[in-house]
Amino acid sequence: MYGYKATHIGKGPVYKDGPGGTMVITRTTAEKVGSSISGTAGVTVDFAVSQAKAEVSRESVKEVSWGTDHQYRRNITSGRYGNTQYGSWGHSATWEKYYELPNCRKSQRTSGGVKVVNKAVGFRYWETRS
Repeated sequence: MYGYKATHIGKGPVYKDGPGGTMVITRTTAEKVGSSISGTAGVTVDFAVSQAKAEVSRESVKEVSWGTDHQYRRNITSGRYGNTQYGSWGHSATWEKYYELPNCRKSQRTSGGVKVVNKAVGFRYWETRS
């Protein structure tokens, strides 16, 4: 692969506001994580949590959940429209596949593009005339 280029890989709707003014977007997400146990001793998560409550912390639970907000604020140029979309700040690249000829030379068989997401997420912003 070659030609890596940073790019925003959008997910979900594009929000549009204007003309002019201020655009404010708030994205709310809910997450959760659960207690887990490894090994094959026949111990259950319920048992481990009850033991932890007794020996370590009364606040031990099987699962905890929480919500987070990510707010994005942007001033829009007078007379223009602001657009934004949430997604991953990933990379785009070009790939090529070759095969080897009987004379040991390579010949390009096919090529294409790929978009690779990463863990960095956020809003992409751009402006339009309409």
